[in-house]
Amino acid sequence: MNLEHNLDEHIKRTKKQAKWGCLTWFVILIVAPIVLIVGMFSYEMYFKERQLVTSYSPSEIHMIEVVEKGEAAWFGPSSVRIKYGWWKHVDRSISNDGKTLDFSNVSVTWKNDNEAVVTLYGEEQEPENVEITILKRK
Repeated sequence: MNLEHNLDEHIKRTKKQAKWGCLTWFVILIVAPIVLIVGMFSYEMYFKERQLVTSYSPSEIHMIEVVEKGEAAWFGPSSVRIKYGWWKHVDRSISNDGKTLDFSNVSVTWKNDNEAVVTLYGEEQEPENVEITILKRK
């Protein structure tokens, strides 16, 4: 009787382990690649930065960098980030008929070492001026 009971317990335990093993392999072979692909797609579409323009102030004490964030979704606008100072930025979009942006979509004109105007150009929009003031560090 005891031997039969141990055999039944062993069979139940083996079936339970087999179910967990199948679930684990399902996650490894099916779910993990899907999560990886979605993660890579999201990074490319929303987070990846591609430099368009870097400009230095007349005395080269400050810098403004304009980057494209992600990629334009089909014919939608492209997101750009204007970075300046210590960790400051301004986010804007450029309507460029879904085309990839390049340096010709941005110009930076410095008024002085602390003030600049960033102009954003797109095929489907009027030029947009963004005034940037970089405060002096104390």
